[in-house]
Amino acid sequence: MGIRISTHGPALLISALLAALALSAPSAAQPRAEEKANLAVTGDVTAIDVVANTITIQSTLDEGVTYDVDGGTTIMSGASKIALGDLKTGWNVAANGHELRGRKVLTYIKVVKAP
Repeated sequence: MGIRISTHGPALLISALLAALALSAPSAAQPRAEEKANLAVTGDVTAIDVVANTITIQSTLDEGVTYDVDGGTTIMSGASKIALGDLKTGWNVAANGHELRGRKVLTYIKVVKAP
């Protein structure tokens, strides 16, 4: 009678140890970082405040919503990058951005139609 050595022993031992560690680790949920909600709007510019860095856009769904514009906002007219002060009321724009803590910030504005 000989002694039989199993070659599966080390793999089973490692699997058992990993399972034990996974089950014994505290399962406290980590708080999630506050997420930004994406937004998109298309409509006519009804107001621009260069000092406050805001733009009001009226879409077909509302009477006009005021959005913040910050230093990271890209504003395009055709192939040219323009400033907030270059936009005019009555122009039709498409914009993307996010809402975070009740603040609606546009990150990209594109002039669709300038009368």
